Amino acid sequence: MMDNKRVVITGMGTINPLGDTLEGYYHNLIAGNSGIKKWESLDLTEVECKLGGDLGAYDTKTALDNLRKPLSEKLHKKLRKLFRTMTFSNKATTLTAIHAFLDAGLFEAETDSFRISVPVGGHNFNSKYILKNNHQFEEEPAYIDPLFGVEALDPNIPATISEVLKAQGPAMTLGGACASGNLALREGFRDISSGESDIAVTSGAIFDMTAADVHAMAFLNTLVTDPKYLDRPETASRPFDINRSGFVPSHGAGTIILEELKFARKRGARIYAELLGVAANSNSDHLPAPSDETQGLLIKKLLRITGTRPEEVDYVNCHATATTIGDIKEINAIKMAFGKHAYNIKLNAPKSMLGHVCWSAPIVETIGGLLQMQYGKLHPSINIDELDPQVDLDVCKDGPVDHQINIMLKNSFGFGGINCCSLIKRFRE
Repeated sequence: MMDNKRVVITGMGTINPLGDTLEGYYHNLIAGNSGIKKWESLDLTEVECKLGGDLGAYDTKTALDNLRKPLSEKLHKKLRKLFRTMTFSNKATTLTAIHAFLDAGLFEAETDSFRISVPVGGHNFNSKYILKNNHQFEEEPAYIDPLFGVEALDPNIPATISEVLKAQGPAMTLGGACASGNLALREGFRDISSGESDIAVTSGAIFDMTAADVHAMAFLNTLVTDPKYLDRPETASRPFDINRSGFVPSHGAGTIILEELKFARKRGARIYAELLGVAANSNSDHLPAPSDETQGLLIKKLLRITGTRPEEVDYVNCHATATTIGDIKEINAIKMAFGKHAYNIKLNAPKSMLGHVCWSAPIVETIGGLLQMQYGKLHPSINIDELDPQVDLDVCKDGPVDHQINIMLKNSFGFGGINCCSLIKRFRE
C-alpha cells in the first residue's frame, strides 16, 4: 500500500460544456447529450477546426451572484472585488473550488488553514488574455491591463483559490498537458498521505485558448477538421468509432476535495469515494505519440502499489480522445494490464460528449465517473456508428448501462508522453 492514511473524496464542483451543476452534468452524460458546437468566442475563419465546447460566453457574474446566499456577505463582497480583475480561467476555476468546498461542507468546518493544500492542474491557462495584452502593448503600451504582471501568471489561480478559501498549505500548478488534472490529484493525495495536509483542494483549470492555439493543434493532425461536421457538430467527437478523426477542443474546469479519512469522519463529512492512489510515468519521448506499452506498465504499477487485484477493477473512465492512434493504444494498454479480465470491464468515453477539456480533463471526467458511481449507471459512449474492429472491449456504445462501480480506473495521457492514472474505490468503512 502507498501509505496507511486513507484519502477520501468529499466535495466536487465543475463548469464544463455539459453543465455547471453536478446534477445537470450527470443528467446530460446519462442522456448522451453533446456539448459540442461551432466556436463563437473565437474567430476561427482561418482555422480548419471550427468546433468545440465553447464556454467563452459563460456568465461568471451571474454564477457569482448565485453564490450570494450560501456564502457570507463578507466573502461574497471580497469575491465581487476580486472578480473585477480576474481572468476568465481564474474566475471559472475559483467558482468550481467554491462549489466543491460548499459541497464538502467545509465553510462551516473547523480547519487548520496551514493544513489545506491547493494543487491546480495545468499551464498556459490565460493564453487569450495574454494575447490581448500583447496586442495592446504593440498598439499603446500604457494601456495594457495594470495587473497584467499578476493576472497572466498561472500560479495566480492557486493563489486566488487559497485566498478565497483561507488555505495556507502548499499551493502550486502542475503542468503535464492533458494529464495535468491527474498530476494535481497525485500531488493532493501525496500531501495528505505524507501527513502534511488534512485537505487538498484539487483543481483543473480552464485552458482559455486562442485561435492560434486551436490552429497549432490542428497543424498536428490531432483535431477534427472535416467540414461535414459543421452542420452537426454534436457528432464530431467519435472515440472508438471507425471513422474517428481527432479530438474536439473544449473549455472546462473542475475541483475535487480530498480529505484524510479520520479528519473527514471527525467532522461528519459525506464521502463520495476513496482515492486509492495515483501514479505517473513517461514515454521518454517529447512527441505526442502515445505508447501502449508504457501506459500498460503504468496501470500495472498503480495496481501493484495500491494493493489492488486486477479483477477488482470493473470500470475504466477512458482518456479516449478520438484520435486514430490514441484510442487503440489505450485499448491495448488496458488489455496488457488486465489480461483476460479486460473483457469483463466496462469502459466509456466522456470526451464523446464533452470534447477534450484539455488540462482539466482528468478532474472534470473523474467528477463524471464519481457521479456514475453514486447513481449506479454508466453513461454511453456516443457517436459510435461503426465500432472499430480493433476495439473489442465493452465501451458502452449502445446507451446507458446499469452498473454498480466497485473500483474505477481513470486514465490520462498527455502530449510529451506524460501518463498519469488514478484508482478510485466505492467507499466502505
